[in-house]
Amino acid sequence: MNKAFFSDTEDIQYAETDMAGLERNACRFGCDIQIVCTDGTAEISTGVQSYRMRTGTELFLLGGSLLQLVGPSPDFKARVLLYPKDVVIKALLPIDSVFLNYLHEHPFIDHLSSGAPKDEWDNVMLWMNMARLLFTRPIPNFRRLLEQNFLQSMLMCLYNNVPRKRTIEVKETSRKQVLCHQFLRLVRENSAQEHQVPFYAERLCISSRYLGDIVAENFNGITPKQLIDKQLVAEIKVQLDNPLLSVSEIAQYLNFPEHTSMSRFFKRNTGMSPMEYRASNK
Repeated sequence: MNKAFFSDTEDIQYAETDMAGLERNACRFGCDIQIVCTDGTAEISTGVQSYRMRTGTELFLLGGSLLQLVGPSPDFKARVLLYPKDVVIKALLPIDSVFLNYLHEHPFIDHLSSGAPKDEWDNVMLWMNMARLLFTRPIPNFRRLLEQNFLQSMLMCLYNNVPRKRTIEVKETSRKQVLCHQFLRLVRENSAQEHQVPFYAERLCISSRYLGDIVAENFNGITPKQLIDKQLVAEIKVQLDNPLLSVSEIAQYLNFPEHTSMSRFFKRNTGMSPMEYRASNK
């Protein structure tokens, strides 16, 4: 797994890796993913959002996401877990929905920040050691139960740390900031099919104009459509990395009326046609 990442998995997978397989091309993960940085630095992009990883940081994306590694330092290393959807669903059932919403909207955690308990990072490493023990060898019996119990127990321990540590931060988060977090999550999950602002405004139960105001306020004047288009460009690049798909098939999958409209959109945003991008990435 050091050279290539699987976009989906039937079982929990564990790896200690430099994530080099994600540096050249982005990958869409159908499964959920947990990344713990142990050495060096790197930026992980989901298209519309980026997270600066360094030793002690963790990224936990509950939904299947597009990921790309950007500018890793030569010593960058991470411990990575991939989770099948059915294991995640069963593990999450007894856990407080408020915490899950918080984790979904704040997937980046710094375990070595000034407000973190002294033993928090050590505890994260203990969980990663347990994952290595369990999921790097065959499990002949009770695999699903072991997987579910591992994830559930780890999340419950995280639940006991994160909300307390960030109670003040959460209380000070304005409704506008919450709506921005929710908008970005919706864009991450839906931009492949939904390209227009009214869809997102309706899902958030606000007007398109109000969505434009709060996004501009929190993103230095950027519009919702610009963020949607940024994510959509990343989605197109992921599909173009698959040589088995034609441009017409990609356009159809991404809900463009025809392949020429997708080509114009892509060239307007990247300066290259889809075929030029594909040729440059060989």
